[in-house]
Amino acid sequence: MSPTESARPPASTPLDSPSLEQAERGTLMSTLAMEVTERSAERTVVRMPVDGALQVIGILHGGASAALIETAASVAARQAAPQGTVPVGAELQVSHLRPVRHGLVTAVAIPVHIGRRTAVYEVTVSDDAGCLAARGTLRSLFTSVG
Repeated sequence: MSPTESARPPASTPLDSPSLEQAERGTLMSTLAMEVTERSAERTVVRMPVDGALQVIGILHGGASAALIETAASVAARQAAPQGTVPVGAELQVSHLRPVRHGLVTAVAIPVHIGRRTAVYEVTVSDDAGCLAARGTLRSLFTSVG
């Protein structure tokens, strides 16, 4: 069994699932205009406009990049969570690699490990030209619902 395989069947929720879209409204995702374009435990893609998430010097704010990384990994981890649990971020690591001034940034989350109690996702953030702007990892703990 590979590090990303688990004994449970993968959760699959369609992109247009009303419950997920409704849960994402009114969150930081909507504040930063993040859009999930692909959603699964094995690969999740989230886009975000740079406009509205700039530092005073006109480049993408590092906190916005970190929020995008955590969001992409959290959306993926939600798909991997065992039934009756939800993922909660426990450790976030982010490296900012190049400035982005305009357009969209796209985060792609890929699992490094999916276990019974934790998941670790690696996330890359690229600009419109496909240049790597940031990378990070998120370790999530699966906690009981309710």
